[in-house]
Amino acid sequence: MLIGFRFKNCRSFFDENRLSMEATSDKEFAEINTFVVDPKLMPKGENEFIKSAVIFGSNASGKSNVIKAIAYMKNCLMLSASQTPIIAANEYFAFYKEACDEESLYEVEIIYNSTYYKYGFTLLHGKVMSEWLERRKERLTKVFARKNDNIEIAGLSKDAANLLNLNPSTLFLSIGANFKLDIAPYMRDVMAWFLNLLIVFENNANSFEIYNSEDGKYRKQALDVLKKADIGIQDIKVIKDKVASMSDINDVLRFNSQLQIDPTGYGQLKQENADLFNIDLETYFNEYDKAGNVVGIKSVRIFKNRGFNSDGTERLLYYLGWILAALDKGRVIFIDEVDAKLHFLVADYIIKLFNSINHNPKNAQLVCTAHNIMLMDEDLRRDQIYFTSKDRIGESALASLSDFTNVRKNDLFSKKYLAGFYTSLPDMKNPD
Repeated sequence: MLIGFRFKNCRSFFDENRLSMEATSDKEFAEINTFVVDPKLMPKGENEFIKSAVIFGSNASGKSNVIKAIAYMKNCLMLSASQTPIIAANEYFAFYKEACDEESLYEVEIIYNSTYYKYGFTLLHGKVMSEWLERRKERLTKVFARKNDNIEIAGLSKDAANLLNLNPSTLFLSIGANFKLDIAPYMRDVMAWFLNLLIVFENNANSFEIYNSEDGKYRKQALDVLKKADIGIQDIKVIKDKVASMSDINDVLRFNSQLQIDPTGYGQLKQENADLFNIDLETYFNEYDKAGNVVGIKSVRIFKNRGFNSDGTERLLYYLGWILAALDKGRVIFIDEVDAKLHFLVADYIIKLFNSINHNPKNAQLVCTAHNIMLMDEDLRRDQIYFTSKDRIGESALASLSDFTNVRKNDLFSKKYLAGFYTSLPDMKNPD
């Protein structure tokens, strides 16, 4: 689970900002929208957390950049041990000339494997300036702390720790689990949390193969949602076609030629061992006669037959399986523009799946951005609503509705938002 994400000097954010999943003392919807953890992990009174958070804001206010920041943090952990220059790809705040000479900060507080962890790092000029990991079962202890090339490791002498000879562009957490150290299990825990973290952007089509997972359980659950949404799809099937043998250069050249001639004919490409596969999703619709009787089945593939299904249907199918997997396994999922191209009721239903006891018994967490302000008024607590805003030079800020004073429970949040009570909005009321 996620407790909080702290970041600084990243994309449109310069000052330090924090996305918190910690519940306030507000008791509204507490029985369904929040959950508590063992007070040994978090002190009593600080051990209640929200199941979802929705970030609202105008265009270019920084909503997506919150998700891109944690996505970049994940990529740093997954890639910094390779030859990929991921640390050098850090994006500092764009509108201060001096920003590229100040450190960027990324830090998460999480609970994984019944243990509290705080992990973070700072970057500057393509190098890791500092990195730290702390853990708590009953008391907070330091696992390791790095400053430039020097590192202190719990249970290891300073001289022995410095023999590790850290690469300045590699995070210690990315490689530390491979060493025979007493702290390796804690490092593997944090890496496992990031591996399980799901991040979905609008143009990011995650593999449709998720619908085959768990003996097709997610496919069946997805069909229930699709039928409730009255989309018309009766069934779905993952299609996996071999398109090339990577060990045969002529086969690869043939496929590359086909791809250049008609790239729309292919969907999600996936390499397995020496073979390359094209992954598509076939959707099935009933065919009727003029009397309204079902007389056949029409099959349509998402990628091969682009344009038949609506953009909203395609987008829902891209990430619905991952939403269901998150709920099933108690994972954390970030979704950018959860309501993009979707009817309000569908987007609201997705959020309500997480704010549910029956559908979310393992306390999975959703963090998403949205434009449809009607979602604010649909059984969300004030600590579940976030706003992004930007000032005159383009610097973004993130704030929770619970941070504002004089907000009543019976307020229509959307109406006050449009009136500019919570954040500044573009002045587009009158074209003159």
